[in-house]
Amino acid sequence: MYAFRTYDARPANDRGRLRPEDILAANLLSLRLSASDVIPLFAKGEGAPQELLESMNAALSSLREARAFEEYESTNKLDLALTSLKRANEAARKVDGWTSVTVSKVLHRHVPRVVPIIDSRVRRFYGVNKQQDGKLYHQLWEDVRVNAGWLSELAGKYRTSDGRKLSILRVADILIWMRSVDPDAPTVDELTPETWDSAGLKASGWEGSLPLATLDASAVPRMPGVYVVLRESGVAPELLAERPHATARQASSYSESDLRLRWVSGAQVLYIGKAGTSLRNRLRQYRKFGEGTGINHAGGRSIWQLSDADNLTVAWHTLPANYDGLNASAAELGLIRAFREAHSELRPFANLVL
Repeated sequence: MYAFRTYDARPANDRGRLRPEDILAANLLSLRLSASDVIPLFAKGEGAPQELLESMNAALSSLREARAFEEYESTNKLDLALTSLKRANEAARKVDGWTSVTVSKVLHRHVPRVVPIIDSRVRRFYGVNKQQDGKLYHQLWEDVRVNAGWLSELAGKYRTSDGRKLSILRVADILIWMRSVDPDAPTVDELTPETWDSAGLKASGWEGSLPLATLDASAVPRMPGVYVVLRESGVAPELLAERPHATARQASSYSESDLRLRWVSGAQVLYIGKAGTSLRNRLRQYRKFGEGTGINHAGGRSIWQLSDADNLTVAWHTLPANYDGLNASAAELGLIRAFREAHSELRPFANLVL
């Protein structure tokens, strides 16, 4: 059930250059690539997107005749064989929405014997961070070499929808994912963006990027989840002495000195919140509080004392009720901690606890 009849089938153009549909096929492994991630790669020009496509095509060309990942006698020989893959990973860093995770899920489908699928769950399994792909390849290589016997036997019991044996790399990836309570649910590490901005959030599967002040609640799912408020302008904000629409029934405004003390220079994310039952209801409450017509979202109200509050956007990530033993509250906590690690232990501007 973990080996898709779709993703694991042989691509229609398995001997040619990548096509747009080959990029979008990676969405079958929990990515959220859209037209904006694909069209620039195939546009005319010599920019970073075109460089990324060329580097992935070069990797395919060099790896199609390569030996299986586990057949290399040493990590040095493995590194040499994966040189083109590493170049593609480096090219991905220059393109918004792309990471080595994206590259792996695009290329593995074409060369499943030699390109490992990587993501935060695999990284966590091997105890490596986002900047240690080389270390991950080495640890995975050692693992499959030690366990090649029974992994190969297991792989031989199953076939893809077009009759091919699963590669040992694919079997290993499936087994790592089967360790989770819910293999389709994100972990806190997967929710955490590599960069705390709109591009980083999008690459980690966050949705939305819609204006909060005029948010149409029907665009937000009725599911538990976490959300963030972003201010994309790099110009220092003008702070207001009072919230423009504050009412007597609502919590008080903060002093300008308090706001100034809590401002995190250079950070786009201003607030991290949670919705235990429904993102739609929670974000509706947040918007109504800013309008002065609601009283149920006093937390995070600092954002309404920015003069450009109408330009702030909100992004969200849905969650199941429980995943890996965590809930929305634990996800919010983990994200705030991750933000603090990336910003010299400073909290997001509108988060006052933790």
